[in-house]
Amino acid sequence: MGKRFAFDIGTNSLGWAVLALDDRQQPSDLIDLGVRVFDDGREPQKKTSLNEGRRLARGARRRRDRLLRRKADFMAALIDSSLMPADETARKALESLDPYALRRKGLDQALTAHELGRALFHLSQRRGFRSNRKANPGEDEDQGRIRTAIDATRQAMEAEGARTLGELLDWRHERREWVRARLRGEGARAGYVFYASRDLVAEEFDALWQAQGDQLNLDETTRLTLRDILLRQRDLRPPIVGFCTLEHGDPRAPWALPLTQRFRILKELATLEVGVPGQPRRRLTVDERDRLLERLRRSKTVTFDSMRRTLGLDADHRFNLESEKRTGLSGDETAARLAHKTAFGKAWHSLSLTDQTAVVERLLAEADEPTLVAWLIAHHGLDQAAAVRVARTALPAGHSRFGRIVLSDLVPVMQAEAEAIVDAEGHGCAAPLHESTALARLGRHHSDLSDHSARPFLPYYGEVLSRHLAGSGDARARKEDRWGRVPNPTVHIGLNQLRTVVNALIKAYGRPDQIIVELARELKQSRRDRDLETRRQGENQARNDRHRRELAELGLEDTGENRLRLRLWEELSRDPTRRCCVYSGRPISRALLFSPEVEVEHILPFRRTLDNGAANKTVSLREWNRLKGNRSPWEAFHGHPDWSAILARAQDLPGNKRWRFEPDAMDRFEGEQDFLARQLTDTQYLARRTAEYLGCLYAKDEGVRVWVTPGRLTAMLRGKWGLDGLLSDHNRKTRTDHRHHAIDAFVVGCTDRGLLNRVARAADETRPRLIEDMPAPWPAFRESLQARLSTVVASHKPDHGTQGRLHEDTAYGHVRDPASEGGCNLVFRKPVASLTTSEVGRIRDRAIRAKVLAWLEEAKALGLSHMQAMARFPEESVTRYGEANPVRRVRLLKTEAAVHSILDKSGHPYKALIPDKNHRIEIYERAGRWHGEGVTVLAANQAEPAPWRSRHPDARPVMVLHKGDLLETEVEGRRAIVRVVRLEVSARRVRVVGHTEAGDFGARDRDPEDDFGWRGWRLLTFARMQQTATRRVRVDPIGRIRPVPPPL
Repeated sequence: MGKRFAFDIGTNSLGWAVLALDDRQQPSDLIDLGVRVFDDGREPQKKTSLNEGRRLARGARRRRDRLLRRKADFMAALIDSSLMPADETARKALESLDPYALRRKGLDQALTAHELGRALFHLSQRRGFRSNRKANPGEDEDQGRIRTAIDATRQAMEAEGARTLGELLDWRHERREWVRARLRGEGARAGYVFYASRDLVAEEFDALWQAQGDQLNLDETTRLTLRDILLRQRDLRPPIVGFCTLEHGDPRAPWALPLTQRFRILKELATLEVGVPGQPRRRLTVDERDRLLERLRRSKTVTFDSMRRTLGLDADHRFNLESEKRTGLSGDETAARLAHKTAFGKAWHSLSLTDQTAVVERLLAEADEPTLVAWLIAHHGLDQAAAVRVARTALPAGHSRFGRIVLSDLVPVMQAEAEAIVDAEGHGCAAPLHESTALARLGRHHSDLSDHSARPFLPYYGEVLSRHLAGSGDARARKEDRWGRVPNPTVHIGLNQLRTVVNALIKAYGRPDQIIVELARELKQSRRDRDLETRRQGENQARNDRHRRELAELGLEDTGENRLRLRLWEELSRDPTRRCCVYSGRPISRALLFSPEVEVEHILPFRRTLDNGAANKTVSLREWNRLKGNRSPWEAFHGHPDWSAILARAQDLPGNKRWRFEPDAMDRFEGEQDFLARQLTDTQYLARRTAEYLGCLYAKDEGVRVWVTPGRLTAMLRGKWGLDGLLSDHNRKTRTDHRHHAIDAFVVGCTDRGLLNRVARAADETRPRLIEDMPAPWPAFRESLQARLSTVVASHKPDHGTQGRLHEDTAYGHVRDPASEGGCNLVFRKPVASLTTSEVGRIRDRAIRAKVLAWLEEAKALGLSHMQAMARFPEESVTRYGEANPVRRVRLLKTEAAVHSILDKSGHPYKALIPDKNHRIEIYERAGRWHGEGVTVLAANQAEPAPWRSRHPDARPVMVLHKGDLLETEVEGRRAIVRVVRLEVSARRVRVVGHTEAGDFGARDRDPEDDFGWRGWRLLTFARMQQTATRRVRVDPIGRIRPVPPPL
């Protein structure tokens, strides 16, 4: 008996099923099924990677560490050169000197050694902006503001005759003008009044040293040491680039390279087809390709209208890549940017490919702008302005999947060679080579690189997919660093969980004969795709709400069928007066739409395509639907006298429907092999990589044993077989039970060629409904599935790690006498502009608090909002309330019981932190009773024993509970498995739900139609746990329960 593993992989779940196969390799019995649940590695609200926030915070800490280290190094160098006193008290005394005055005075008058040291140290504290080209390619909004402000600063120096930045700042300081670079204004008008560049700081250092060096007998070694520390900037670590998918060891080529741009254009032109609607399309000839290639090489984009003119085609011709959203092809983006009239200009196109490549490689590699500008001037004769423009040009980002070695062979073949084809009229012609054909002529193919041996278990996915990832190749490194990892955290976690479950199933049941996988749509989406999907869902929701109102006005029932009719009716034409049956041309009014005369029909027959999506549906008159029958529009009506009128009416339909009226619309579905392959094979990138990963379990000579399905039929089959009713009292899919993933996996496992053939034979377009009786995978399958579902224990991936936010972002100060401050024990600073109404009352400085309250009263009379008033207060504090300097930040009081104090060297607390979430609860028994104590994430990272262990050394540890842990307890008189969803230490309890419960529990609890409100939440106090002999259990990846021994 053979076995088949089936998986339904979502963003945070993995349903699985093990099916027995008969002699015909078709499912005959259900052996086992279950579900694995895990975190998707993203913030619940923003859907950004959990690592993103930690990475940004870590980067900020490291930047601050480097800043403090540089300042310490600079101070040490000043002390070594006697420009600063070694005694800390003496150094503190120097802080009273005005550094701006010293920086100006030092240009003309003699300074003491310590005065010069004070001026130089002040210079090092704000050493100006220096752009790193590799860190900031191109010009973002803030960089543009900074560059504008730097130019304005130089202009101000020239206008006022300031020799150095310090001299300008001292003059501004005397005039009580701003000397700090702050962003002022809002929105597009925001900008900096002035901004210092690193070059200005370097020039001032040199000027001060030249003026003071001789009289203080300072040597050149000291100057170089101090200057190096002052100006040093860490070189960026080069990003790890993956290797070519065909030539391992050769790094992938950047898209910015001229050769890579040429490859992209040639590849796209090779797939381009053209034709008149209603007639077969043809591929381009080599001559046509070359004419378009020349246009694309010299343009950023070329519209399809322009391409038609270039090829001498009539306006009614259409390209296969043309759509409402895509109006042209992208040209050589690198050339378009570097050949700009303010950069290289037309001279760029006269450079050889070698010289162009050298320029681009230099632009990609060089981090220092002045060095790059000097190279461009010296080697290519550009003037200063053009060289700067080139240096600041943002080149196309990313890398091709091929490296330079493969591209240097592939591009010449694709451009110089052709393949003979026969056009629609039977004439022979030469057409451009497709990428796959060109690779075949070079003797290269992706399958040649696959491992031919079978592995007993799945290794880390990067080991199998290393040619698709960016790894270091270092055998001593962690496997993720050595082999690389998928950048998308959700996909990374999903593939690792797939490995965990597959290997557990292999250990339990042996290696399967076949594996079928379905990937959730969300898992395959990029961030851009997710954003578009969110927007599309919002638009669909708005449309459905509008349709509900229209149905209510018509007195019709709000059903999915009626809403679909309205949607398809609107898609007939944007102009309501042109909405008619696309086949007959008879107008369809809103009243006629809901009559028996009009039907929802499949444009391409369902029996031959199994395409039941809205894109394959329209509304038409019933008699014409019968006349069309089981045929495509071309097959049914291309000989009809009104065929041209039908095509004209089809042009009013959305683009995803128009192509279905083409002569070759059925070509992609014709033939059993292609037809079934389309239903069974997901060709998207992640699907192919997943199949490749699972395929390492089989040797190459064993044939194809793994396929990833697109899931087009899963929902239909689940509904037609009545499987949604297995988890609820209605036949609708419930997403509030994790076991629905296991049901989906079962359906995926049954979706093979045999089933699809039976579905196709059962489909009959002449019946009112699609398919009344869906062929069953085997007799009594539903009963066996229901029996197995009742025993499924959902496996939840434990998360006991100590990573995560340790404490709130704000650091607090201690209030020495809380009683004098109304019991508040903490104080912190906050910008005035962001104060809320309640926070104003907690301003510690009573005088400032009174002024703020008085201003708010006056602002209210002026018609200002609270936010507007607070934004204006810094200025009003000077002009209206007599403050010497604008009050921009204030100290606020706060009361907090749980505080973690940071001690200084003498053991006194100088900073307070508020710990973040609890990491765990430690339950212990003392004097015959169970107690619990929370351990925060901050405390868990300090690896110190919980306080109860020292307070009660005779207490017995019972168990340690983390959020997400599973417990075996008593529920309504029987033993049941529940999951911890909330640690409520102060209430001496944990909140639990059933192990199969899913969704937003808070929202479900508030939903009166969800029975979760009365059966979902369970509150387990420590005493209740003791009474019911509750114990923690571990559920392995495939749902087998194991007890957890008590902690030591």
